[in-house]
Amino acid sequence: MPSSIACGITGPDASQPRSVRWSESGPVVIKVWERLRVRGVVAIWWRDVTDGTFFNRWSALLSFVLAAIVGVPTVHGASVQGYLQAVVIGALGWVVLAALALPATIAERRLRSRPARGIVVLTTLLALCVVRTPLNDALSLWLWDVGTTGAFAPRVITNIVSGLAMFSLVAIALSEYARRRAIRARLERALAPMRARLERARVQAAEVDEVLAATAQRLRASRNVMLARPVDFETVRAYAEKVRTESHLLEARADAVDTSAPASGPVALAAERRRGVSERLMPPPWFAVALVYGCATLPFSLMHGGVGVAALGMVGLVLIDLAGGLATRRLLPAPGARTRPILFLLVWTLAGIVVAAMSLALLPSIGMVGLVGIITIPGLAIVVSVCVDALRSAHLAATQSQQLLAVTARDVAAESARASDPLRHAVGILHGGVQGQCVILAAHADERQPTVAEVAQFRERTDDAFERMLGPVSDIEVGRGSRHGPLGSLGRVISAWRAVLAIAYTASAQAQAALRDRDTDERAAEIVTEAFVNAVKHSGARHAVVTLATEDTGRVRVRIVSPGRLPAAEQQASGIGTRNADTRIYQSDDDVVLESFLAPVSDDPSGVSSEPSAASF
Repeated sequence: MPSSIACGITGPDASQPRSVRWSESGPVVIKVWERLRVRGVVAIWWRDVTDGTFFNRWSALLSFVLAAIVGVPTVHGASVQGYLQAVVIGALGWVVLAALALPATIAERRLRSRPARGIVVLTTLLALCVVRTPLNDALSLWLWDVGTTGAFAPRVITNIVSGLAMFSLVAIALSEYARRRAIRARLERALAPMRARLERARVQAAEVDEVLAATAQRLRASRNVMLARPVDFETVRAYAEKVRTESHLLEARADAVDTSAPASGPVALAAERRRGVSERLMPPPWFAVALVYGCATLPFSLMHGGVGVAALGMVGLVLIDLAGGLATRRLLPAPGARTRPILFLLVWTLAGIVVAAMSLALLPSIGMVGLVGIITIPGLAIVVSVCVDALRSAHLAATQSQQLLAVTARDVAAESARASDPLRHAVGILHGGVQGQCVILAAHADERQPTVAEVAQFRERTDDAFERMLGPVSDIEVGRGSRHGPLGSLGRVISAWRAVLAIAYTASAQAQAALRDRDTDERAAEIVTEAFVNAVKHSGARHAVVTLATEDTGRVRVRIVSPGRLPAAEQQASGIGTRNADTRIYQSDDDVVLESFLAPVSDDPSGVSSEPSAASF
């Protein structure tokens, strides 16, 4: 049986981030076919085929092998001499076809419309596949004064299947590898400033105890100096000013922790480790090699052997594919091992030898043509394997990077809280505790010399305040020490993401009240994080707008708007790119909008007791 290269495989949809562990035996294939239900093989194929690189140097190389070695025309009954003559014909014919494809190659790189690219490349490919048969026949007559054999229709169908499959496989592999690099670069650009922000927050968190202890020590020493002399109104007021100054320094330090500006200028990216051949050779999906080879050779089998031979050949191919797949999954060492490529090639070369033996047994008259399976089967297995690796690695790189980005943002929020909340807690105590005691003592000193008991009470209560500054953090004291009230999970996440994005955030008074419920606050933070990750991942967005409002039903609407463009097929879809219920993503002019609705909470949510107000920070 003659051979061909084709594929009906699709890959992961990176807009659906999932935590997944890939292994050698099955999960790659399961995830590939699982994606079929989400997007469809045609959608994935069309995206990669119209990516502007359908005709490329790799497809040119493989098409030369296909035209000059594997899918050569039949000359002189497929004898050894006829095969060598056919190789010459195929090589010369490939040169002519490559020259004819050159205008389409230039056009697809200049066209900006995907449909236009698709029409150009597919029309060109179809024309070349149809022209190849009479071209080879003409070259054979010109060189050897003998025509090629075989019916026109089966040969053309084989050319179309082989060419479309081979070019599509290469296009998918190249597009997915490029897509992986682009996604990684965008996420790395976001991760770099986020990591720097995290390191800064960790340093600040590690220093906060020392800063608070030093502040308390200075204020206690100044108080002792004040109380060691006759106390009057002016000395108390001067000490209160010192307390105010120290509290403002702590508040400014807390504001610095909670403030992040987008990174300016280019960000250095971590070098990507080069992956060797051993790491790229994934087991081909079950029966993919048999399906592609069988579809390409079916017209030839029907023409030379009839329905019975064709059916036996398909059954044999399925069994050979099953054996090769089992051997690949059971015998190959882990990716990266030096012997992995050798064993992979050996397994599928043996499969090719068995295919060739079966072809000659079923159709002994085809001669040398029956031997091409020895080259085609391992070649097809390698190309399909690389294609699967491209799909897998694109999905895995996107998933790992976006998960790392989301986790880093949460870590920044947590470390910022660890650094900022104790400072605001201390500010609240200084404002409400120490300065309050200064007011009381100053009132006594304004009328008369404070009594020993009044001075002792001032000393005792300020000592207690200084101890509380260094003790457990109180949400109420944090609220008293903040101009905005406690930021909460959502506020911390937004603050963390300001290292990457310029974010405008507004929330109505009712939404602010709802955010006092811890569960609502954390769910809103998760939604905003997912929206920011998708924005950075898919479009490299540099700014976003977050709006929270409450509907009449009591639900909180979280709306995130960022520049970008959804694929045309998804612009009216609901729930694209998110796993949260009651969430949708849609296109609005040049922006992508994510809207999510959170269930209403009780009228008296737990949290800080202060009344919320409309917020914008």
